[in-house]
Amino acid sequence: MPFWIILLLVIIFILLTISIVLYFIQDGMVFHAEKLPANHKFYFQNKFEEFHLKTEDGESLNGLLFKVHNPKGVVLFFHNHSGNIEHWSRSAIFINSLNYDVLMMDYRGFGKSTGGFNEQLMLKDSLLWYNFTKKLYNENTITVYGRGLGAAFATYVTSKNNPKQLVLEAPIYSVYDTAKSHYPYLPTKLILKYKFETYKYIGKVKCKTYFFHGIKDDLVPYASSEKLHEIIKDISELYLIPEGNHYDLINTSIFLNKIKEITQ
Repeated sequence: MPFWIILLLVIIFILLTISIVLYFIQDGMVFHAEKLPANHKFYFQNKFEEFHLKTEDGESLNGLLFKVHNPKGVVLFFHNHSGNIEHWSRSAIFINSLNYDVLMMDYRGFGKSTGGFNEQLMLKDSLLWYNFTKKLYNENTITVYGRGLGAAFATYVTSKNNPKQLVLEAPIYSVYDTAKSHYPYLPTKLILKYKFETYKYIGKVKCKTYFFHGIKDDLVPYASSEKLHEIIKDISELYLIPEGNHYDLINTSIFLNKIKEITQ
């Protein structure tokens, strides 16, 4: 057998092996969840209320409402693919400083929320939180905020409702698009169990939308925001931050100044 055929077969075997491994471990790659015991007590410097929403399939979803005196509105915050509410509380406290209440929840399998990872059920859960928010606040005072993977949930609920505005920080275009940027030589479309196709929801968004993305983001390529912005260019603004990466936009002047402006 010619050497080049042997080499080709070896390469195919290696890629196939990697693909199979990635298929079975992808839950841990897509969701970097940190669980908390059901009796866990939260302690924060800001005032907050804790809520537990029941889903149709009997799971319990945990969320916290961080409150300020006489708020201008509320931010419904869908966090990234990692950690839990405790980890992301610093974002809530920052938004509180802008005189907004913040409702932040943990997805199924995160924090004190029960249930396993399931894309369709998790999307339904996001609507459950939006409807809960509408019971507490007028819809025209709701800002929906999505970060990273959370942008898929934020865009999904906004596409079906009429909040004041949508803010997307380092949003994914889709799980496939992000995976392809990291594993260009693998058949990622065949491997993936999760889609989270933000681009399918963004075209139905009717409110003003703001995109923020770091040029140095090595987790979610900034082209993701560029492509999403292009779909709703007439009602959106795109801010690419030259010095920003996936984790530090809150430390950049472009992000801070614009966030303060749109929350006036």
